[in-house]
Amino acid sequence: MTGLLFCCDADNDLYRALASEPPRYDDPAEAIAAAEPGDAVLVLADGYPDRRTDFPPELVKAATDKDLSVLVEFPQHPANAEPATAVLERVVIEDPRLGPKHSLLAVHACHYLPTSQPDTLLWLAHVAGFDTAVFGLPDSANSLLYKLPDTKILVATTQLSRFVRARYEPYQGWIALWQGILSVLNADVTLSGTAVVTPRYDRDEPLAENAETQAVADYQRWLRQSRMLLTEDQERAVRELMHTGEAADIEHLPAGEGGGSWGVAEGYESTIQADGTQRARMALRADCVAETAMAFALDGTPADHETARNLIEYLRGRSGLCGKERADPNHPAYGLIGWGTGLPAWEIANYGDDNARVILAWLLTRSALGQTDWDEQLITAITANFRTTGRKGHRGDRIDMPQLEANGWQHYFDGDVINQSAHFEAYLWACYQWAYQATGYEPFKEQARNGLSTMMEAFPGGWRRNDVTELARVMLPLAWQLRIDPNDQVRGWLAAVVDALLSHQDSSGGIAEIEAGGIALFKVAETNEEYGTTEEPIIFQTGDSASDQLYTTGFALLGLHEAAAVLNDTKASEGADRLADYLIRIQTKSDRQELNGGWFRSFDFDRWAYWGSSGDAGWGAWCLELGWAPAWCATALSLRERKTTLWQELAKVTPDPKRANDVIARMIPN
Repeated sequence: MTGLLFCCDADNDLYRALASEPPRYDDPAEAIAAAEPGDAVLVLADGYPDRRTDFPPELVKAATDKDLSVLVEFPQHPANAEPATAVLERVVIEDPRLGPKHSLLAVHACHYLPTSQPDTLLWLAHVAGFDTAVFGLPDSANSLLYKLPDTKILVATTQLSRFVRARYEPYQGWIALWQGILSVLNADVTLSGTAVVTPRYDRDEPLAENAETQAVADYQRWLRQSRMLLTEDQERAVRELMHTGEAADIEHLPAGEGGGSWGVAEGYESTIQADGTQRARMALRADCVAETAMAFALDGTPADHETARNLIEYLRGRSGLCGKERADPNHPAYGLIGWGTGLPAWEIANYGDDNARVILAWLLTRSALGQTDWDEQLITAITANFRTTGRKGHRGDRIDMPQLEANGWQHYFDGDVINQSAHFEAYLWACYQWAYQATGYEPFKEQARNGLSTMMEAFPGGWRRNDVTELARVMLPLAWQLRIDPNDQVRGWLAAVVDALLSHQDSSGGIAEIEAGGIALFKVAETNEEYGTTEEPIIFQTGDSASDQLYTTGFALLGLHEAAAVLNDTKASEGADRLADYLIRIQTKSDRQELNGGWFRSFDFDRWAYWGSSGDAGWGAWCLELGWAPAWCATALSLRERKTTLWQELAKVTPDPKRANDVIARMIPN
C-alpha cells in the first residue's frame, strides 16, 4: 500500500479529518527525504493566506527522482504569481476521477494564484448554474488544481485543505472531492468529520417534543448573539461605513452589545472569508428593525420585550425613518416609513412591501407588549400607504420622495396602476384588512378586495413572477379577505393558491423554488458573464432541489397557517405541518454563536446541505438576514405553538375608533 506523509500543522483540516494519523513533518524537505519510492506526500499551506508554501525546484526534482506522488498547496514558486481573491468564482471539476465533469463546489473568497495550465483537474471559474457549469468554462477560468508536466506532482493554487474552517460547501461534496484527490495520489484513506455549520436535524431524525418552541428560542438567541444589535457608537460607525461600502468585518465596529435603542445592522452577507467569518451588511433598514422587534416580542423574556420596545422606539424616533418630511402633516409623504437611513439612496425610497412588513411586525409587537401609545402612528402609516394606492388596489413597487413631492399623494390615489406582484402588493392589502376591522372604514376593505380581484383574475400565469414566492405572499390577504368578506369566490381563490404552492412541496417538506415565468424580478443568468450582475434566484432552472429561506419559506409557512384557519380541509394544515418540520430541521447549528439559530437563504433538500446558486450580490446562498422570511418563520412557528393566528393576535390591537377615524379624515379630507 502507498505510504502517506504530511507536511502540515497538526490542526490542518484535512489531517484532522483522517481516520488514522500518518507521519507528519514540519519541513517539506524532511517529508520528501523520509518518503519511500512510490509514497504520497502532501505539502499543505498552513501559512495561507498570508504566507505561501516554499517548495523550490530542487524539491520537485527530488520528488520526481523518488517517483513520489505529491500535492503542494499555494506554492511560492513561480514567485511572479500574485495572489488574487475569488469573488463569484466557483470550483469546476474537470477530471472525472474527482466527480462529475463540470460539477460545482464553493470555495468562497479564497486566495488563489492566477494561472491556466494544460493538465488541470479543477478550475476556478465565474460560471452560471446551480450544481453544474451549464455554459461550460469561460476563457477567464484559472487552474485550481493541476499536474506539473512529466511528474506525479499536483499543484493547488489555493489551500484546498482549509475546507472545514473556511466552510467550503457542500461539506460532504468536499469530503468526496478529497477522497478523489487522495485516490489520484494512490492513497487509500478514509475521511470523516463535521462541518462548522450543520442543519439542526437530519432529514429523517425524530424531532424533539418541544422542537417548535426550541426553534423560536434558538432564533431569539441568535438575534442576541449575532452582534447585529447596535450600541450608539456602533450605529454611528455603521452610518460612516455605509459611505465606503455595504459590508464590513464586524470587528471594525466598536465593542459592545446593543439593547435595541440604536437599531440593528442588516445581517451577514453570503460570502465566507478564509477564517470562516462572514461580513456584516452595513445598512440601517426599517424592515429589519421592526421584524427583529417582532421576533423578540413573541414568547420572549422580559429583557427580550424591552429590546423589542427599544427597537420600535428607535424606528419611530432617533433613526429618522419616520422623521423629517414623513413627520410633516402637510407633506405628501406624511406617515410613510423610509426604506432605510444613512444614505440618500435609502432615504428617498418608499417601498410598499417594506412599509407593509414594518407595519404588520409593529402591530404584532404592539399586540404582544400592549403598547397603546403607538396606535395613532400605526393608523397614520397605513393611511399614508392607502392614499398612495390607486383605485384598483395596487400601489407599484416604490414611490420615491422626488416623485411624491412633484405629483402629490392625490395623483397616486386617483391612479389606475396595476402591479401584478404579490411580493410588492399583498402585505399592504393585509394592512388594509386589519385597518378595516379595527376602524370600520369601508374603503380599506374595498381596496384590499380590488387588489386581490385584479391579482386573481390574472391567476394562473399572468403575474409578473409566476413562482412560489408570489404564491407564498398572496395567501395571507386571501385568508384575511375570507374572514372579513366570506364568499365562495375568495374561498376558491385561496384553495387554488394553496394547491399551486403545495404542488411544489418536496417530500422533505421544503418548497422547491421554480424558474419564474412572466417578467421575473430575479433573473436567471443567460451567460456566464451575466452570473452575479443582478438579483438572481438560488436555482438555475425548475427541478433544482433548493428552497429559499430569504424570500419564500417563512412567508409560505405564515400563509399556510392563516389559510388553514379559514379553510375547511386539511390540505393547508398538513402542508404547514410538513413545512414547519422542514424549517426546524434546517435551522443552523454551530458552536459559533453568530451562526447558530438562523436560516441561510438556500438549502438543498436532496443533498441535505446549505447549497444553491449564489449569484445574488450580497444575498447569495449563505446570507443571514435579520428580517424578511426568517423573522416570519420564527413568528409562524410561535403562532403554531400557541395555537393562535396572526389575525387573532392583531385583533387584540384596538385603537380608539374616533381618534383613528380623525386621522383618516385629516389625511384623506375628501
